[in-house]
Amino acid sequence: MSGFLTGFLDELSERRRRLRKSLGDRGQALASFAILAGLMLGSLGLYLKPWMIGVAPWGFAVPAVFVIGYLLIEWRRQADQARAGDSEALIARYDWTARFFSLACALAGAAAFVIAFSSEPPAPQIEEWTPPESAVSVDISP
Repeated sequence: MSGFLTGFLDELSERRRRLRKSLGDRGQALASFAILAGLMLGSLGLYLKPWMIGVAPWGFAVPAVFVIGYLLIEWRRQADQARAGDSEALIARYDWTARFFSLACALAGAAAFVIAFSSEPPAPQIEEWTPPESAVSVDISP
């Protein structure tokens, strides 16, 4: 496990460097912020209104899916790297896979928030109210 973890952290930092090289400092920061904002909106944003949790409860699962999926992508990358060695095609393929997966998770989180925020609150329960018999005296005779 320690070999996997160190390889994962090394590749994570290299992937950030490659993203910064391709998008620039501001572009990389904006991309990272957008991904984290989508994940946070999908989970913590659902606490904004009381009924939002019931409308999109799957928003809470998006960060867990993100972490598990990212670990699975890295596990496959390390397995392919052990078989084929380092190559530019392998690096580029897994960079794009990680980018698209991160973007998909961020969009799923933002979608959970938008669906829940745009939903109508549940209608209040209106109980049938009748006045007590002693409150109104009515003498109606036929």
